[in-house]
Amino acid sequence: MTAGDHPDAVALRTAGSHPDREYDYRRLRDDAAKTGNLLAALGVRDGRTLGVAADPPAPEAVLALLGAATTGAVVRFAPSEDRDTGSEAALRGILAPSDRVGEYDLPPGGQRVGYGDPPGDPRVTGFEEEMWSENPTVPPPTVGPGDPLLSTPDGSIAHGTVLAAARRVRKEEEIDPGDSVVVRASLGDPRVVVAGVVAPLLAGATVVLLPDGAGSPLEARGSVAIATDEAPEGRWIDPASVSLE
Repeated sequence: MTAGDHPDAVALRTAGSHPDREYDYRRLRDDAAKTGNLLAALGVRDGRTLGVAADPPAPEAVLALLGAATTGAVVRFAPSEDRDTGSEAALRGILAPSDRVGEYDLPPGGQRVGYGDPPGDPRVTGFEEEMWSENPTVPPPTVGPGDPLLSTPDGSIAHGTVLAAARRVRKEEEIDPGDSVVVRASLGDPRVVVAGVVAPLLAGATVVLLPDGAGSPLEARGSVAIATDEAPEGRWIDPASVSLE
């Protein structure tokens, strides 16, 4: 993702009962770089896994994905809160709303990063304050297409696989810069991440998140929906149709 020829175009926004938040491509690029530098400083880099709360979706989840991509970290959306399941034992950190970040059972040395309200626990890193203090410079790339980007219960998905799948979605679904792609399904599904976040950003379109969850089924929030059922937007992409092969 780059600011491209239209750095002032809207890359990401929220819509719902909460005050709307909006990022143009320049701001999203800079904040993603700052997020990556923050994660690296916390030791979340080079194949280590960051758990990210996915529901309801927030801009911080997108920043975590893009930031982790610059550090070589691996993102697991919607991780279990129970480390005894075995899947969370490898988490280096967790990013979640401040009022929920303490609910996750991390291994020794795990880092907690809270967003939204300032964390009440001094052991929790406040995302907004610390991210803003970071340098927006992206470090020299050390990540290859075969390196993992997403972690799922079924295994990992590489950078190259995510990008190839997103390019197919962009082409087959004709996602253009003027589109607003509304995420109406969980980011815990990697196909939603590909179709609802990566593909629109590659196209120069706008990603629309609904902090209220699914939002009103009767009110369109954009031109394209990523949803498991019919949506009020003019076009609808079922995550099940997205191939990660």
